[in-house]
Amino acid sequence: MTCHLRISIDSRGAFAVNYGARHNWLVAIKLPALRIERRLEVPSHVSAIVTMVFLLLSFLISGSILQVLGVDAVAAISQVASVYASPELLTAAVLRGVPIGLAAVGLSIAFRAGFWNIGAEGQMYMGMFASTGVVLLHVYYGLIPGWALLPVMALAAFVAGGLYCSVAGLLKAKLGVNEVLTTLMMNFIAILFVDYLVYGPWRDPRGFGFPLTVPFPNEARFGGTLGDAAWEGLALLGAAALLVYFLLTRTTVGLDLKLIGDNPQIAGIAGVKMVRTHWVLSMLTGGLAGLAGFFLLTGIVGRLRPRISPGYGYTAIVISFLAGLHPVLAVPAAVFMGGLIVGGDVLQSTLNLPFAAVQLFQSTILIMIVVGEFVKRYRVMIR
Repeated sequence: MTCHLRISIDSRGAFAVNYGARHNWLVAIKLPALRIERRLEVPSHVSAIVTMVFLLLSFLISGSILQVLGVDAVAAISQVASVYASPELLTAAVLRGVPIGLAAVGLSIAFRAGFWNIGAEGQMYMGMFASTGVVLLHVYYGLIPGWALLPVMALAAFVAGGLYCSVAGLLKAKLGVNEVLTTLMMNFIAILFVDYLVYGPWRDPRGFGFPLTVPFPNEARFGGTLGDAAWEGLALLGAAALLVYFLLTRTTVGLDLKLIGDNPQIAGIAGVKMVRTHWVLSMLTGGLAGLAGFFLLTGIVGRLRPRISPGYGYTAIVISFLAGLHPVLAVPAAVFMGGLIVGGDVLQSTLNLPFAAVQLFQSTILIMIVVGEFVKRYRVMIR
């Protein structure tokens, strides 16, 4: 007679062992069941406390990692903190944070409406493509006067980024296509399209063969009004954040977006025009990402080149959640992130850290921010 030993766990979490030809039960142990539940409401002061706790934890963990690598963690964190105390370094932090903040403000619109736009990076590239096209029309053909160059570039970037994002928005509204896949894959299309232009028809004929466009003229650069591109960019970011906040809280469009984010089925029953609303939110979120690309060109780099964005569109996703999807809070969150980027450059120059160690430091902070957002929104129940 053959005997069998079988171990099983049933659907209710009962752990059991049976043995023998007739499968007699020997033991049954009830295991605790883990369940993740969404918190119905998180008070603002609790959200702020959780964010601060996880930021401190992120510095503690990243400092421990640096210490294991043989780097003085206290000196490294002090160097990063000094960025926010030095006027020159703070200006550099603001300059780096403006494009991240513009994209994050736009993403706050999409995420509030349940539209998971992962394509801010590609929409930034489309904004840079449109801005550069306007500059080339001015430089080669003189079609646009110098005084109108910046406004026309900004408008072109907004429209290009918005239209590029609206492809995914309309696909979701009409056909139910998952926007995460479409927006993510469209990033690579936009990046490679810009690569084609700067390696091909848009390459500077006097650039010694390098994949660069012609340098932007002074009238196509930030810094002529307030004397510094960083503070002009911060003014642009603040104005965009206030306009978006007004749109979300004081208009019927904001109410429609909130209804779609809470329950799309109920929104449809309530009379919300799904296709039109998805097109509007796509134009807004993609347009602000296009403006981020516009500022990256006109405020920082000054000409189009391959892989010009170091992942600012992806970083904006984390920043939007760090700000609690609040467009105004995205402004200080973006400046904070810009300080971390500048702090990484300071660590490389002062402590001779390799770039990989700096990336490890920054990535640990971003991961802990994401974990903190999960803790604020969900809780683990043991039953």
